[in-house]
Amino acid sequence: MPRTSDKRERLITAGRELIHSKGFNRTTLADIAEASGVPLGNVYYYFRTKEALLDAVVSAQKDDFRERVAAFEKHGSPRARLQAFLNSVIDSKEEIARYGCPIGSLSQEMNKSSGLSRAGASEGLILRAQWASEQFRALSRSDAQDLGVWLIASIQGVILMANAMADPGVIERQLGQLKAWIDAF
Repeated sequence: MPRTSDKRERLITAGRELIHSKGFNRTTLADIAEASGVPLGNVYYYFRTKEALLDAVVSAQKDDFRERVAAFEKHGSPRARLQAFLNSVIDSKEEIARYGCPIGSLSQEMNKSSGLSRAGASEGLILRAQWASEQFRALSRSDAQDLGVWLIASIQGVILMANAMADPGVIERQLGQLKAWIDAF
């Protein structure tokens, strides 16, 4: 018999996958229950509302990014950390080209609504821009904040175009140009 936390984690994992592939508004708690193998009635034990599940999904996304950042920190220089970040996006190019960015898509969808989930969904992009700004600051750039925002905005635009064109190669080619730009620092 699965432990309680296993069911909660399965619900969050299924929620992440379905919200990424279908969007928040088109995903139901019944969809998540079915995908997770948790009976629908049990979902409400862990998450009283769909928005509560969304908060857990957003929190898991932020935790994942923090773990990725910890792995990036093993690289010796801010330039190498930025390159590692871009490589991590390139490594996910197939899924991203098909469904878009899980963070950017959710932020965009939730920004069309109101409430606490709206602000929480945008935190993932803001966290990425802050991290990128720290890397540019470590490269002694006086415009570090603007460069961090520009880099994340550029990546999001590339992902949007790759999704629109259903072409993962767009991600590889365009992020390759961003990697060359970073190497020029």
